[in-house]
Amino acid sequence: MNTVQLRLFLTIARHRSLSRAAAELGLGLATVSERLQALEGEVGAALFTRQRRGVLLTPAGEAFLAYAERALEILREGQTAAQSASQGERGQVTIAATVTSGAYLLGPALARFQARHPAIDVRVRSAHSWDAPGLLLDGLADLALVSGPPLNPQLETLAVFTRPLVVAAGRAHPRAGQTFSLAQLAQENWIVTFWGPAAQRFLEQVRAAAPAGGGGRWQELSPVELVKGMLMAGSRVSLLPEIAAQREITAGELAALALDESVPRRPAWEISLLRRRGGAPRPAAEALAATLIAEWPAR
Repeated sequence: MNTVQLRLFLTIARHRSLSRAAAELGLGLATVSERLQALEGEVGAALFTRQRRGVLLTPAGEAFLAYAERALEILREGQTAAQSASQGERGQVTIAATVTSGAYLLGPALARFQARHPAIDVRVRSAHSWDAPGLLLDGLADLALVSGPPLNPQLETLAVFTRPLVVAAGRAHPRAGQTFSLAQLAQENWIVTFWGPAAQRFLEQVRAAAPAGGGGRWQELSPVELVKGMLMAGSRVSLLPEIAAQREITAGELAALALDESVPRRPAWEISLLRRRGGAPRPAAEALAATLIAEWPAR
């Protein structure tokens, strides 16, 4: 059974005439009769009764009519969906993102993307920067946002975004309003999180400035919300994305520390938008990537 047969059946049912159906479809009357007999053979019942002035639907034909109409409608919807998906208007895309990039970068851009592409289902998977590449390679994500560049040659970078980092402390820090030298930073107790190679080099320079056997204590911790909570509750310092700490800095809960000229230039938070190299193009994923690339430079 095929769409040609179904359209033939529906045309005959509409006209109640084999000859008028043949004229509309541009077919010979013998061809129409032959195709109708083939369809009735597949259905297993006569669909029309022949009369002097045309044909009438049999009870089997009446029962079959709604299903034939529905089948063609579903096929039309499927065709439209396939065409939309090929143009990036429908479909599904999965993006892996760190908690910080998801909350402060992906979230606002994703809201605008979904307003423009309501038929695309976007799924977000929270993953550390070192776990997200594996999701791409395993086919569990189409795109990924990670801190720093990819190390696997099977991955390609679509774009790199940078955001300022600040050295922050809670308002209870005893020296929050003072200017810090590199040597003074080295004496502080630090909470450190991975924000990419540039941030790592900065922290290594700070740590190297501590005297032998001296310096503050260092603790690795994530996500950024936990780090901010620790800062506000104690006397530690940390390197944070400005975009993630701005609300607390504005509210006076955190302070961006002033640094003198002995401190190396503050690094930037590097966020790479990745996908698997050489994979088949997925229009929905390409549409999301294009939106992110267009949206973030303005933020």
